[in-house]
Amino acid sequence: FQRFYEAIKETHPEFEIVLVSRDKEADALFEYYDEHMGDWAFIPFGDPKIEELLEKYQARSIPGMRIIKPDGSIVVKDARTEIQEKAAEDPEALFEEWEAFYM
Repeated sequence: FQRFYEAIKETHPEFEIVLVSRDKEADALFEYYDEHMGDWAFIPFGDPKIEELLEKYQARSIPGMRIIKPDGSIVVKDARTEIQEKAAEDPEALFEEWEAFYM
């Protein structure tokens, strides 16, 4: 996911990924973040907003990823699988596919 993020961020600086962690301990969150996330934004450990977001976006699997519009509506429910299946060859094409849903 980090390579996809970096490739897209170069040409689309408005794109952002926000990590909403289900970790039970702060150290686990920071260890995972440091190893895998690069410069992603994240909701601080223990923030009450985490449970609200997990419920709102029905985030039950770990890891899960949604593409969300600024109005909060879901554009792509399983972005994780799409990145795994399509992004290695052409991350830009996948991003453009998502943009088509966004409009």
